[in-house]
Amino acid sequence: MDRKDLNIAGRLGAAAMGTSMTPIISILIFLIGLVALVLTPREENPVIDVPAANVIVRMQGASPEEVQNLIVRPLEMVLGEMTGVDHTYGTAMDSMGVVTVMFKVGEDKEASLVKLYDRMMHNLDRIPPGASQPLIKPLDVDDVPVSVITLSTPAMDGLALKRLAERVREQLIPLKGVSVADIVGGRDREVRIDLDPARMTAYGITLDQLHQVLAAANSGGPVGDLVGENHVTKVWLDGYLKSAQDVGRLIVGEADGKAVYLRDIASVVDGPAEVEQYHRIGFGAADKKGFGEEERPAVSIALAKKRGTNAVFVTERINKKLESLKGDLIPDNVQVTITRDSGNLANAAVNMLIEHLGIAIVSVIIIMLLFLGWREAAIVTMNIPLILFIVLAIGLLADQTINRITLFALILSLGLLVDDAIVVIENIHRHLHHGAKSLQDKAELIIRATNETGKPTIIATIAVILAFIPMAFVTGMMGPYMAPIPFNAPIAMAASLVIAYMFTPWIAQRWLPCRMVEPTMEEEDEKTTDWVHRTYMKLATPLIEKRGIRSLFWLIVLLLFAFSMWEPAWQFVRPAGINGPLTAGTVELKMLPKGNKNTFNITIDMPEGTTLEETDGVTRQIADIVRVNPMVTDYEAYVGQAGPIDFNGMLRGALFRNSPYQAELRVNLVDKQERSIHSDQIVLQLRKALAPIIAAHPRASIKLVEDPPGPPVRATLLGEIYGPDYATQRAIAAQVKKRFAATYDVTDIDDSVGEAQTQLTIVVDKEKASRLGVATRQVELALKDFLGGYNAGAIHVDASRHPVMLHVQLPKKLRATSDDLSRIYVSGKSGPVQLSSIATVRKTTARLPIFSKDSHPVVYVTAEPKIGSQVYPLLDMDSHIDGSQIAPGERLKTGGMHFTDAVPDDTFGYQMLWDGEMRLTLDVFRDLGAAFIVGLILIYLLMVAYYGEFILPMLVMAPTALTLIGIFPGHWITGQPFTATSMIGMIALAGIVVRNSLLLIDFILDYRRQGYDVKTAVLEAGAVRARPILLTALAVIAGTSIMISDPVFGGLGVSMAFGTLAATVLTLFIIPLIYYLWQRNTPWPSDDGAQCNTI
Repeated sequence: MDRKDLNIAGRLGAAAMGTSMTPIISILIFLIGLVALVLTPREENPVIDVPAANVIVRMQGASPEEVQNLIVRPLEMVLGEMTGVDHTYGTAMDSMGVVTVMFKVGEDKEASLVKLYDRMMHNLDRIPPGASQPLIKPLDVDDVPVSVITLSTPAMDGLALKRLAERVREQLIPLKGVSVADIVGGRDREVRIDLDPARMTAYGITLDQLHQVLAAANSGGPVGDLVGENHVTKVWLDGYLKSAQDVGRLIVGEADGKAVYLRDIASVVDGPAEVEQYHRIGFGAADKKGFGEEERPAVSIALAKKRGTNAVFVTERINKKLESLKGDLIPDNVQVTITRDSGNLANAAVNMLIEHLGIAIVSVIIIMLLFLGWREAAIVTMNIPLILFIVLAIGLLADQTINRITLFALILSLGLLVDDAIVVIENIHRHLHHGAKSLQDKAELIIRATNETGKPTIIATIAVILAFIPMAFVTGMMGPYMAPIPFNAPIAMAASLVIAYMFTPWIAQRWLPCRMVEPTMEEEDEKTTDWVHRTYMKLATPLIEKRGIRSLFWLIVLLLFAFSMWEPAWQFVRPAGINGPLTAGTVELKMLPKGNKNTFNITIDMPEGTTLEETDGVTRQIADIVRVNPMVTDYEAYVGQAGPIDFNGMLRGALFRNSPYQAELRVNLVDKQERSIHSDQIVLQLRKALAPIIAAHPRASIKLVEDPPGPPVRATLLGEIYGPDYATQRAIAAQVKKRFAATYDVTDIDDSVGEAQTQLTIVVDKEKASRLGVATRQVELALKDFLGGYNAGAIHVDASRHPVMLHVQLPKKLRATSDDLSRIYVSGKSGPVQLSSIATVRKTTARLPIFSKDSHPVVYVTAEPKIGSQVYPLLDMDSHIDGSQIAPGERLKTGGMHFTDAVPDDTFGYQMLWDGEMRLTLDVFRDLGAAFIVGLILIYLLMVAYYGEFILPMLVMAPTALTLIGIFPGHWITGQPFTATSMIGMIALAGIVVRNSLLLIDFILDYRRQGYDVKTAVLEAGAVRARPILLTALAVIAGTSIMISDPVFGGLGVSMAFGTLAATVLTLFIIPLIYYLWQRNTPWPSDDGAQCNTI
């Protein structure tokens, strides 16, 4: 065969067959791939970069309304003007405002933060007088801990545990890859001065006098130099307080001619700080050793990793170092519990998926063995590791990580990437089966077979790549989450094409046998007419020849299509209403199903004003129920403080959960590989078990928060209420909550309004105070010192790893009621003045915070679905809420149910916009739908360019809709909901279907060029291509079926497996049938030189 007549595939195959470099290149690819597999960082999920920061401004004494008008709204307007900002969120509270700036996903983190700092510096003049300098606190996903180590023992108090944790942290921070290391829990050392108000009154000592004494007594440092006799001597003042004894010996006044020492009016104690939070660890029923023991005081060390490092290696180093510290730095009576190990989690997830990938590869090999000879199957198998290693190597160069999505992309690609090799080897097998005259003739046959499949295979592969590429433009957090699929799948397809045309011919030439004779026509017919060929001819011939059978076939296809579309639609149109239990035969629609996790969180929000002890009591009640669940290994209680943050908690504002009325339980479960029950079922069990406690505390908000399977949102069901009057917005929220509560499958209902608390307002009689020589500022400082205490500096201790604060306070028992305020004295011009003589105490209602989004005041109402999709309860609630009356002549409108973000219209009326997972769902399905359409358009344009006409490409793409006949029934059969991952499978199927159609059409055209009539051409083309098409389909089904059991990506596996099955079977008959009906009366042109161009 003249080399000039070869296309790219033929020339590449001929070149590879004629050089000894081909095996060397394959060995090189193999080695590079192994290096990439080891060096590429591993993570459970892709990193989602969402640059964000909190801007905090304090303004003492300002009401939430003042803070909103003077600080929050101006800041939101200024910061929202920056390019790259997605949303701003404001919170106006008493004396403080917080504006959270969320940049768009994918914005450069450092550039965004620099931009934010620059904008703040340029607008400092907008900060009102009396307000503090803005504090900017970045929210960095890289600061989320990958390892949490909990130290616990009943033999140590919080101070000793924290000291131990600090020493352990010092050993862990230098480890390679470790970044931020925080300590959660424990108590700091301090010198505490517990004042005795009665003694202070007796001696005539006031709080402001004490301020002055402590400030004046704790001073020192370098004061200068003495220069003389050619020598400089440094002079140092050693006036610092160094112990509790030093503090107690301070003279604070005089009475009856005698000195009054500090120890005379207060007890001075060097020890742990007063309890302001609790951190404990408890062990569940799954921990046979620890179960039954009392909860232990604990301190946790939370360690993050540096960006770009391998979480597996970092946590392995941490765990190895911990083992070396046990029995040495860490005493034997201290238990070390790894309560978070993201590296191990990532490694387990990756290893499991690598195992699944191996199972899928073995399944594909078995299919090859059944349809082809063992040699041909081995050749196809050799292509797989080379392709995967190329993908991993390119991923390493592109700073990709190996994560669950990466491996799912490879599993998804597996059936596709062997397709090129199958097509090539099957055609080589068919040609060699005819026999050759010589070894030279064998090489020519292989080149001819390779060249013959070149044009359609290259175009078909490009078509599949075009189906994936638009997915790279999905916006929002789902974009980077799903990015490994449009990155890895096209690379795998391109690599498979190169490998198929380089290595397959080279190996086939040396390995596949061939008869060295010219067969007779009868032998050729007998050899080539295999069982697939015969079966296809028996089925397809009546379909082509008999009109009645054709009509019945079209009717069956139409009914199957109608049935498949009815499955997801029935829930929306059924007489019983959209919400409620799913009807049998219905396919559920949702964003992503819940993942099977090894941990979840229980958040507790008691009414504001609840004491730390009462919050702790409720937390213990909940823990007692949690610990008896057989699937719980351990749990960590954080009362009055936030636990180690995770990505979900970071975006939900968990960093601010540090009030006495707030708590959380981090519950760890038996590893999912070792239990048969799904984590959401465990949560459901505990939700029922906790129902009595939740009912006993109706004013509290107790939520069971599961880690989301994909990008986190503020809440799954989230309503944002806008309007011109904030008090009315709060009232509307109460009505909306009632509708939420009345809706099936809705739980954990909450709002941002909060509960109004009674507060004591102290009003100073300024005239009387002025006469007595007392300033209002004195009263303010005295009250702060009395109620909260204050730090009067620090004592100097060389061995301490953190400042030992000098804390002045009244004991808790002396500051419990309003009557205790009478104990406060301030200095007047004639001596101590009792506060009650110049001020009155009134009971008032505390002012509630004001929230805003993008400068619009907003009230949030949140909830979670118990077990099902958020779509149905949300649509049900929307039908009741939209247009509902909120006041005479005033109705509430709803919005946010379209594919574009809705802008609040709150100037004159009231509106509720849906956000949360519904917004994410609409955005994702909009983007994936657009990607699907764009992919089809690109494929169509490719077909037009290839065939040089407009009608034939439509025929090639016609079976795309046939995938639905398999997709929705497949979801129904497997009980899987139709999710975003199902949609990804649907997009990928478009390329597969077009690929099969293209190969069929090309062979039909080939037969027609050889002079066959239309009927013979379509039947022979279908029969000849049936085996490689079925092989490809079975490879896709075998490769992707392993995903069906995955709780998150099961939809992708179902779409690929069932969609491929239905589309392949129907395509093999529909394409020849449509072409026959279209061209049966059209003669083939005598001059076919204008047909498709050579590639």
